[in-house]
Amino acid sequence: MIYKKTTLEQLRQHTIESKNYVVSMTENQIIISGETVFVYGLGERFNQVNQKGLIVENKVVEQFCNQGDKTYFPLPFFMLEKGFGLFINTKRVFNYDFGNPIVIDINNLESDTELYIFTGEYKEIIKDFITLTGEPLTPPKWTLGPWMSGHLWNSQSLIEEQVSKLKELEIPITSLVIEQWSDEATFYNFNRSDYKASQDFKTYQDYDFTNNTLWPNPKKMIETLHNEGIKVLLWQAPVVKALEPKDGDNLQHEIDQEYVSKNKLVVSLNSKDYTIPQNNWFNYSMIPDFTNPKMVDWWFKKRQYLSEIGVDGFKTDGGEFVHDLNTQFFSGETGLEMVNDYSRSYIDAYKQNISKEQVLFSRAGYIGQQSLTIQWSGDQKSTWSELKSVYNAGLSLSLSGQHLWSFDIAGFAGDLPSVELYIRATQLAVFSPIMQFHSEPVGGQFALLDPSEIINNERSPWNIAKYYSDDNLVPYIRKLYWLRMNLIPYIQSELLKAIQNKTTLMKHMMIDYPDDQNALLIDSQHMFGEIVVVPNLRKNLNKVDFYLPKGKWINIFTKEVYQGNKRYKEDANLYDISAFISEGTAIVSKSKNYFDFSDNSMKTSEIYFHLYGNKGSYKYASDFDNFEINWNNGIYNIESNNVTKTNIIIIFE
Repeated sequence: MIYKKTTLEQLRQHTIESKNYVVSMTENQIIISGETVFVYGLGERFNQVNQKGLIVENKVVEQFCNQGDKTYFPLPFFMLEKGFGLFINTKRVFNYDFGNPIVIDINNLESDTELYIFTGEYKEIIKDFITLTGEPLTPPKWTLGPWMSGHLWNSQSLIEEQVSKLKELEIPITSLVIEQWSDEATFYNFNRSDYKASQDFKTYQDYDFTNNTLWPNPKKMIETLHNEGIKVLLWQAPVVKALEPKDGDNLQHEIDQEYVSKNKLVVSLNSKDYTIPQNNWFNYSMIPDFTNPKMVDWWFKKRQYLSEIGVDGFKTDGGEFVHDLNTQFFSGETGLEMVNDYSRSYIDAYKQNISKEQVLFSRAGYIGQQSLTIQWSGDQKSTWSELKSVYNAGLSLSLSGQHLWSFDIAGFAGDLPSVELYIRATQLAVFSPIMQFHSEPVGGQFALLDPSEIINNERSPWNIAKYYSDDNLVPYIRKLYWLRMNLIPYIQSELLKAIQNKTTLMKHMMIDYPDDQNALLIDSQHMFGEIVVVPNLRKNLNKVDFYLPKGKWINIFTKEVYQGNKRYKEDANLYDISAFISEGTAIVSKSKNYFDFSDNSMKTSEIYFHLYGNKGSYKYASDFDNFEINWNNGIYNIESNNVTKTNIIIIFE
């Protein structure tokens, strides 16, 4: 439970003592005294999971690749060992110094800033933090299947080509993100579509696609993708773009620019339109003020037709565009607050203007993000060090109460990943909350300068296999995609239970084993539901080192049994996945064998319960079923208040 709610002003008058820590204030600092071994949380942290000994900035920053100590998604919330947590409820930028004692610089914070001091088990602290900041989003089931995206795919014919390739190779995909669909000016009109430029809001019928060589029939394309079991998201950015000479003229965009400026719908600076400074992404562009209801209304009426033709959501990219603390917003807030909170206001505006069936896929974020969107870790290079950094980010974000997280498989930018890196990253993605691959534009920031060496750099399995002339890659990657699809009943069940209990699907080991001292500092493995996953994140690593907590554990692929409360070091070839389930629980799948053929379908007429150990129980949850299955020496029973709509097949492992 919450131990204490206070304000900076109150803390100045009264020191707070918990069982293991003393929280006090000087004139411009919070001091936390007491022994600390780890500092976990603080949002999405790429440099390392344990922030002990580091200086950490609570600031949203756009950093293209190699994020280091910067982050798109900070949170002013952290946990220490011995069951202590602190949430500083502020939108402002400030620094922590996690030395001994811990010192927090509060010069920029308001005197009435609220502080919440938590005590108890780590999972209870995270639960209380989620309770304070927003109920977790429950995503549609289709989001749990594999996603794909490629910046190169800038036409309907290229999209159709990718889907044809998927079918040919029998690779299941449930979501397609299209980035290069718009005119790159308005970001709401399909590229090369004909229409009458005006300030009127358009319906789909107001567009003429007859002569559009890129997008001849977007509505039909979406319908076709839906028939294939694939949902569609479109890319977005919160800018009123400053066009460059290469962009050409765009009359509709000129009309829009004039309208939002005249009606003061964009962020301002010194009573003028604020523009993103030079040497930043979208430099010289205005940014919409989503604290202004009139801007929200205008922005989404422009995009309403996209939802009407069946778009399933939006990739809400960017949001790190407030670079001046003196900027002014309709709400009365300034850049002091909105450097961090702009991204949340932007994503919240989208959330309020989409249906429950649609989703958002976002990079930047702040407090309350778990209520709004699915998160992805932004842009990384295709290197081993970046793979470890995104793993740090996923663990840190889970320790901050964020339950829906993803990364670009084997990186987004630079040279294509090696086959080994691609396989290891895909193995990790199977056991991450959201699984997706994506790639940067050809000629991106890390592209080769020699034009003769420019290649198709998409991170699709078939392109990686073609580049390396590796005939074994696609067959193996296909099995990993089948594995992900077959595990969707289990993933959904564990996710729904996590949402109900206000915890996360991906968890640091200490969340489920808080009293196990060996689990407290492990940052090389995680829980995925009740499965212990040990990803292989180092080049040419042919052994894995892992720890299993108390009890007996079974490798879910080899069926080998392990005694818990013990460390292991084992051989691990390129195709080995180290994943363990404890005796007494179950894994639910679409198939008898985890690697069986699987397609895009979310409908299952039967599900398989793999029961591990002679005795145990498992609580199952889905869109329509909630029941508990118990077993003992080959006999099982199901306790349910609901009518089971699916044929249940029991497998005693």
